[in-house]
Amino acid sequence: MILNSRRRVLALLLAAGAGARLPALPRAFAAEEQKEDPEQSEKPDCFASQTFGKWKAQATNKDTGARFSEVTFSSTNACSLSADLEVSGKYDARLTVYGDPETNPLPKEFLIKPEHRLLVAGDDGKVVVDEALCGNCTDIYKGNVSIVLPLATAPLLRDGNSAEFTIKLGDKEQCSFKVDTDPLHKALSWAEEKRTELAKDRDNDTCAALDDCFITSACCEVLGLSDDCFELRSLRAYRDRVLANMPGGAADIALYYKIAPEILRAMPSATRQKRLGSAYLFNILPAAVAARLGLSTLAHRLYRAMMRRLAREFAPLLMPALGENR
Repeated sequence: MILNSRRRVLALLLAAGAGARLPALPRAFAAEEQKEDPEQSEKPDCFASQTFGKWKAQATNKDTGARFSEVTFSSTNACSLSADLEVSGKYDARLTVYGDPETNPLPKEFLIKPEHRLLVAGDDGKVVVDEALCGNCTDIYKGNVSIVLPLATAPLLRDGNSAEFTIKLGDKEQCSFKVDTDPLHKALSWAEEKRTELAKDRDNDTCAALDDCFITSACCEVLGLSDDCFELRSLRAYRDRVLANMPGGAADIALYYKIAPEILRAMPSATRQKRLGSAYLFNILPAAVAARLGLSTLAHRLYRAMMRRLAREFAPLLMPALGENR
């Protein structure tokens, strides 16, 4: 379906190009667009990460946190869910639960039913949280849900040796997993020390580059497109010839290069192909077409929206770097 949509879009683009060439965007108008949508001239934030057992510490020059990705449920045979757990340096926590889009979708009308429960117990087995699963859901999107955990979980994660999380979907299934907190404590301690270093690195413009891995390439790879496909050629040309020369464009390029690998690493393998396919269809392909037609501001806006959406879902610690108005 995605490839069919791609063929139709490219066919329309080819037909439009054959019928009439769009005039170049007037320089004065382009400058006015940039004034209305000002580029951030601040230096991009610095990022670093390190693994501690099953926890991955994440640090920026402003924030710290740790992520437990793709947790293993003790009731694997009876459980069709997967989940990620994120904990900030202040021990605020968020649980993201993924359902199988084919066999066990988690639509909003299903999740908000009161019989679906979230239970959290300490290492002594005492349950300190027993509430509706979606008592504090921040996002429900196509088969997954993000849940801000109650404040009562913070002491368990901060002071206990372990914590056990149980998701009860009525009488349908019960899924549990346990996390050891010792590696979490080490991860957050490392992240806090690293945050101080990164703040100095940012001031001195010495942030270390991360792996050369980009969401655009990953999206095209999932669809079996070549490294020389229309989308990659168009967006590379836009990056090098247009965005790099826009006010704040070089900083944005550096920022995206730093954030993209973290988003990809945090994306669960179970939903990776679907999420990248969606990003391609709704952002990458339209942005490439916009770039080819000379609609520079639209191309940047589409790509920026994708980065914000994926960062919010898979790497919220990186959201401050993108800014509210970026």
